[in-house]
Amino acid sequence: MRFRLPRPYTILITRTGETPLAVTLRPLPFIILGLVLASMPITWVTKLVSQNVQLTERNENLTETANEVLLELETLDEEIEDLRERAGLPEGDVPAYPSTVEQSQGGVEQTAPAEDLFQLAKAQMPQLNSHLEANVRPALEETLAEEMARSAAFPSAKPLKGWLDVSSEFGLRPNPFGGRNYEMHSGIDFRGPIGTPIYATADGVVVTAQYSGGYGQKVVIDHGYGHSTLYAHMSAIAVDVGDQVKRGDNIGALGNTGRSSGPHLHYEIHRDNKAVNPRHYLRLNDDF
Repeated sequence: MRFRLPRPYTILITRTGETPLAVTLRPLPFIILGLVLASMPITWVTKLVSQNVQLTERNENLTETANEVLLELETLDEEIEDLRERAGLPEGDVPAYPSTVEQSQGGVEQTAPAEDLFQLAKAQMPQLNSHLEANVRPALEETLAEEMARSAAFPSAKPLKGWLDVSSEFGLRPNPFGGRNYEMHSGIDFRGPIGTPIYATADGVVVTAQYSGGYGQKVVIDHGYGHSTLYAHMSAIAVDVGDQVKRGDNIGALGNTGRSSGPHLHYEIHRDNKAVNPRHYLRLNDDF
């Protein structure tokens, strides 16, 4: 069936004493105009709904981002406290990050607007940066310097270069000069040719450098932090009392002086003035 355009309408306007005026009206333009006018509210409402959805999504994104920023601030605050404890500083020296929440409060929980959360985070950032620069950074630098010094003073290096040929372990052993008795051996013996260089196993200060009875030529280094090392039966001593030495510095040469059955280095580690097994510090395996 073909679509037919609406028929036009003719309106006669009569005038007294004059010829009637005929006006022909075609309904199609009015129909189109009506449809356009009718569709305008729908388009406007649709646009408003779309804008509202976009604003809602933006607000949700802002709220999520603001909450993430605040969470990062809280995490950083906890890390600051951990650094303070790690540095061994009293609580008063590095004041706790000031809380924005007063005590004795309550009420029904409500979600804070995104803009308010952003303003809160923005207000806290300068204060946090100032806190980091004034308290945390100096404490951290001090802590790192202390840890580096402690690490350098830990006697974990080898006293001889290359392969370590162990001739006697730490602990009870048969008397190396004969007899049926046992004796306590307070270090580890490393065999080697006379004159082999001996090296400091950690940073420290030389407190003994002399001949000492059964130890023969002996050097003792105080490393601080409760540790000291002893090197005995040396053929030569290359340091003096009071010398500051670094890990790896040459302090003398392997020998056969004192109570010794053959050329070797007798090496001891003392922790809090008590001899301990050097094997644990040198991380020696069982194969040597």
